[in-house]
Amino acid sequence: MLNDAIVIIAALPGELKPMVRSWAALETRNGVDGWQHPSGPIMAFCGGMGAATATRAFARAREVCEPVRIISAGWAGALREDVSAGTVIHASMVRDLRTGEMLTSDGAGGLLLTAARVAGHEEKVRLAGTYTGSVAVDMEAATLARLAGAHGLHFKVIKAISDTLNEELPDMNPYLREDGTFATGLFAARMALQPRYWKPLMQFGKQASLAADRLCAALADEIGIERPR
Repeated sequence: MLNDAIVIIAALPGELKPMVRSWAALETRNGVDGWQHPSGPIMAFCGGMGAATATRAFARAREVCEPVRIISAGWAGALREDVSAGTVIHASMVRDLRTGEMLTSDGAGGLLLTAARVAGHEEKVRLAGTYTGSVAVDMEAATLARLAGAHGLHFKVIKAISDTLNEELPDMNPYLREDGTFATGLFAARMALQPRYWKPLMQFGKQASLAADRLCAALADEIGIERPR
């Protein structure tokens, strides 16, 4: 077991792919994928979207290492018009929208909201108007902040914007499985029959790729390793 490990937790492997492609893959357990940096006590885990999966990823991390630091990473939706795709957010506060709880993060990038569902356009506009100072919305950070605090671990959020405030994308929630994974095949089949979403989804794919690249570069800088090429 590795001691004093830096642990990065994201929802989906695609969010960390640029960084972990050369890392050693761990055995997938309880739906959680993991990777270990080749030259130090740095681990990364992806368990799916939402609070329950973030909890499983945290538990898996503690099975294989003794964390000293937790970084909640991944894609997020923008809640301000001036926040563009690919922007990296180092949040200073996280608000759990289910409980109203405010949690701290070692950053200076404003307020991140954590929702129980994928926030579409109308929901993002509503959140932006309701929560002054909010910059982005995700689905895992509040859970990880709470778990890190309960175990006395240093915590930070680093997110990258995959979708901007005013994008009109299809509702993703019907394709989110109970285990936190996304039903990509079913989603693609349904969207093939809805031409109005073809262009927005192509743009979203490009933005998600850009966000992953910038996220992983920011993570590398944060933990002091070489940026992915």
